[in-house]
Amino acid sequence: MSNVDQSAPQKENALAGSEHTEKIKSQVLEKVGRPPRLHRVEVCRHHNGNYRVNVWERLEPTGDSAYSTRAHILSSYYLKVSDSGEIIRSNPPLTKLRFSA
Repeated sequence: MSNVDQSAPQKENALAGSEHTEKIKSQVLEKVGRPPRLHRVEVCRHHNGNYRVNVWERLEPTGDSAYSTRAHILSSYYLKVSDSGEIIRSNPPLTKLRFSA
């Protein structure tokens, strides 16, 4: 039995997933729009080209504390993504969001 280094393929797979993160973020924001109080877009890789994407929005200050940042998930999507990072499908569908002024 030979010793084969299994770490190289895993490292390549991890890099491929991280390269897709920015591409997925930009595709989601292009399709749903950019919220005026965007806090962050969180992309979590699952398995077999599946990703969970959460779009976080900063909330208006309530006066309780000037030092705390409150944020909530504005929208959340479960995506199927191709090997090249293109979104194949989304649940729920990626449609333009309506933002309150």
